[in-house]
Amino acid sequence: MAGWFRVFFSGMCVGAADIVPGISGGTVAFIIGVYEQLLKSIATINMHSLQHLFSLRIRAFFRVVAWRFLLAFVLGVGCSFLTLAKGFSVLLNHEVYRCYLYSAFMGLVIGSVVFCARLLSRFQMKTVFFFLCGAAAAYMLSGVDAGSVVQRGATSYIDIKLVLCGMLAISAMLLPGISGSFILTILGVYGSILGALIDFVEGVQAGVFEAAAFRIVLSVAIGIGVGAISFARVVSFCLERYRDATIACLVGFMVGAMKAVWPFWSYAYDGSRLKVVDPVLPDFGSWQFVIASLFAVGGVACVFLMEYLATDKRQQTT
Repeated sequence: MAGWFRVFFSGMCVGAADIVPGISGGTVAFIIGVYEQLLKSIATINMHSLQHLFSLRIRAFFRVVAWRFLLAFVLGVGCSFLTLAKGFSVLLNHEVYRCYLYSAFMGLVIGSVVFCARLLSRFQMKTVFFFLCGAAAAYMLSGVDAGSVVQRGATSYIDIKLVLCGMLAISAMLLPGISGSFILTILGVYGSILGALIDFVEGVQAGVFEAAAFRIVLSVAIGIGVGAISFARVVSFCLERYRDATIACLVGFMVGAMKAVWPFWSYAYDGSRLKVVDPVLPDFGSWQFVIASLFAVGGVACVFLMEYLATDKRQQTT
């Protein structure tokens, strides 16, 4: 039981990091010492183990899959999501608090960009090319999504776009230095997914089935499951075989999507929901700008602190 609770608590820590754009859950997993075990446990879900499952050889499936570790870890991550989602939704729907929250997000992303850029072994024309490709792709794909927006009257419970978003997010979450929530922010679905999760949980508590919210949560969950089993291996392969090109592309992706975490916007209200309208320049002499700058600096410092702890732990294990 002590081991189970340790894994559960590790999942809670990783989940708390993953819900914040800019903080890598993979880095947190490495700091607390479960990163390698997590990757090995996910790797046990492969074609061989799935053949047992599809053939209804359930006992054989559980013998070859590290289900105890994965179950405890996933429950811990889910617990963090459920407990923190409401707080983030409140912040996202308040004009001043949203500015401070996104200032911290921007600081986290800037720190992650600097950290990832330092992982490059050398700068070449090829590296610059992949950086520019990543930046251009992210700039075109990135959008702004502020709150709890769920689609009503959907005819299907599976949204392919959200499945793909879930796949991309979990692939990033498994890589130290890259934030899955930031990927969702870039793609313009972070607020909608967060809001759908809150709507579904509150509906369950009230004894009401929120079908539209469930559709979003289910689609993302399917994407996370598929991405963890398959696409994460593709990204890991690219990092092993084409390390500099892959890192340069990821850094460009983060830089190109900076507009997704710009803190200062004009706002309107859709009922009680905050709706962002246009980006604006801040009042540089205001207290709001000063406080927002402090949050941004704090975000940068948080990334470097976490990476320092990860480096120190790596040195201790070698």
